[in-house]
Amino acid sequence: MKPLLYRNPFHDKKMRDKNMKTRSPFFCLQSFCRLLLAALLLASLTALPAAPSKDAHIVTASEAGAKLDSDVTKGGGTDDTALIQSILDRAPKLGSLKLIVDGAILVQGLTVHSNTTIECLNRACGFYLADNSNRPLIANATPQAEGRADHNLSFLGGTYNGNAEHQEHSTKEHGWTTAYALHGVEQVLFRDVSITNSRTFAVYLTNWRRVVFENIYINLDHIPKQSNQDGIHIQGPGEFLSIRNVQGRAWDDMIALNIDDLGSDWTSEGKFVRTPGKLFPPYSGNGTVTDVDIDGVQVDDCAQVIRILSRASRLDRVSIRNVKGTYRDFGVWITPYLREGGNIGRLEFENIDLRPAGQRAYDYVPAFLFWFAGKMEQVTLKNISSHAPIDDRPLVWIQPDAKIDRLRIDGLNVYDPRKEIGHTPLIRADGRIALLQVRDVVVQRPQATAPAGSLIGTSMDRSALKSFMDARAGIVAPPGKGRRGWPEGVGYLTSKPQIQRLQISDVVADGLEHILDHQAGTIEALDLRDLSIPATTKAVHQGGAAKITKTQGASAK
Repeated sequence: MKPLLYRNPFHDKKMRDKNMKTRSPFFCLQSFCRLLLAALLLASLTALPAAPSKDAHIVTASEAGAKLDSDVTKGGGTDDTALIQSILDRAPKLGSLKLIVDGAILVQGLTVHSNTTIECLNRACGFYLADNSNRPLIANATPQAEGRADHNLSFLGGTYNGNAEHQEHSTKEHGWTTAYALHGVEQVLFRDVSITNSRTFAVYLTNWRRVVFENIYINLDHIPKQSNQDGIHIQGPGEFLSIRNVQGRAWDDMIALNIDDLGSDWTSEGKFVRTPGKLFPPYSGNGTVTDVDIDGVQVDDCAQVIRILSRASRLDRVSIRNVKGTYRDFGVWITPYLREGGNIGRLEFENIDLRPAGQRAYDYVPAFLFWFAGKMEQVTLKNISSHAPIDDRPLVWIQPDAKIDRLRIDGLNVYDPRKEIGHTPLIRADGRIALLQVRDVVVQRPQATAPAGSLIGTSMDRSALKSFMDARAGIVAPPGKGRRGWPEGVGYLTSKPQIQRLQISDVVADGLEHILDHQAGTIEALDLRDLSIPATTKAVHQGGAAKITKTQGASAK
């Protein structure tokens, strides 16, 4: 028997009233009018055609007739160079132009004018350099070593594939065969761009002002012989450069600040001049670079990471932070490269965690994390890490030709779980330094079979320098009238280290033989403070020919 359900009479009355209201003629007419009005509005909207933009300043590649039948990773398809170049050539007449690339396009190289934006919808869209084009994929219209005629260039999104295996390394007309070649430009933006398989540099930038790179991916599948496959290669003159979040792989320098590369040299009369040649055409510049900010470089099996090359031109106010990943040979190489030179003001590195991996890519100098050579005023290293190294490469190597006013190493963290460790110092000081300050150091070698090496060492070992000079016998020359190259280099085979003031403080270390292993040259003033080291580690070891004029503050726990 089913239970009786209680019915609320008041609820039944409300429902009857509601039903009577909705069934009233007035309510039905009102609802009909609403439906009719909505239908009319919808019909008017659907009747309006979705006409393409009539703005002549904005051109979409597919609407302009581009076939878009290529592939940014494999190439092929229809060569649309003539069509795309004709679109880009409208910029001077229109005053500004935006090309929207909505597919993959095969080209033999393109030229961009001032006030041009190329925007690709995604990374499957972009350009592929046709076989044997032997020129940059993208070049500015008015390349020049002095003056900046081309301005307001933006490259947004997409993939630019240089098809490395099917291009010449360099040509007389264009110099290096690069993905981008921009010489004499101002106000340039790269954002969300992928650059793949450039024959040499991914970006070759000289004579510039106000340039920004953001979210750049550089990738290499093809590594030809004599590749010189830098990522972002920058020469002077230039000011105001910002690089944010660069990722990927290069088979030379991931980022090169080669202020005045080998395209400039000293004459026999001692004058520093540009020397254009096959690799450095007349429109590629050299000169002073200032105000550089690099934040976020992530490398995956790069041959080399960062190179700074100053021969005579000034480099100043440079900050490089948050550099991480794996590399083969060189972490940071600072050098005048085969000359008695260098002109560096303030340079700062912070939060560097680069880890060696894989076989060496080059063998003309030993591997290292930091290499300092030439004249520098103020260099700071903050929070430098060496985690699980695979060999005994020095972390900081101050070369015999280095002349540094102040070098501060503030925060060095070493974790080395190897059992067998060589005697190479973590910091090799072979040059001239007015002040070398090393503080806040932690060295852990938990599995080392015996103490080995030192935190800082000086010596007369010049075998690496000699091998480097021998490998470039045609460039390194002994002194003589009219000689170019590096005639001064011979003198550094016998030069002795000189440190006016060495400060070492706040060191916690195990697995080292010595904190300071001083084997050659002179230290005028040595200041040791707050060393926490085991009994197997000696604070200072001094060779017979080495001199320490004054020691103070020594303390060990």
